[in-house]
Amino acid sequence: MNLSGVAAILALVSIPVSVLLARWQMRTALRQAEASHRSALEVAEANHRSALEVVEANHRRALEAADADHARAMELARNQAESERFRWLTDKRHAEYRLFQNSLAQFRRVFLAPELVVQDVRDAFNDLHSLEKMIDSVGPEEVSERAHRIVGRCARLNLGVHREPSLAFREVYWSEIRPLRDELNEAVREVLNEAWMQLRQPEA
Repeated sequence: MNLSGVAAILALVSIPVSVLLARWQMRTALRQAEASHRSALEVAEANHRSALEVVEANHRRALEAADADHARAMELARNQAESERFRWLTDKRHAEYRLFQNSLAQFRRVFLAPELVVQDVRDAFNDLHSLEKMIDSVGPEEVSERAHRIVGRCARLNLGVHREPSLAFREVYWSEIRPLRDELNEAVREVLNEAWMQLRQPEA
């Protein structure tokens, strides 16, 4: 039915055509407005979701970067701490080895002196025995084990001197202690040389 037909029907029911047309136009405008509003809302929601996704992605990347930076910083700190601890241990070993070797040399001097003084031997052995504990504390086993053997042999010599301070007994030093001293010195050189080579290596 065309508009003229509708107008004829309306004329029959006494409804003004202008009123009906105005209402149709109003409904059409409302429907268009609602459609535009829904479209605008959808666009706004899509933009909002996209913005949130961008923010969340940036936040995740920032957190990952921060975590990576933190992990690198912690690893660097651990490496530096370990390097400092190793350097300290190497310096400590060098000092304790030197003291022990000097103490052993002092024991040899008093033990093999032309005029043996029993108290001097005792004092030298006590110093050597106390340094043995320091060697234990810094290690490693290849050095501390040789130090134990030396101190054990020196303990027997120390007791022997108290019982029979004879020159014949003191000759045992060369056959029992000197080979162990040479083994100790070689072990000390190997441990320290390896440590110093490691310390000279550039950090990665």
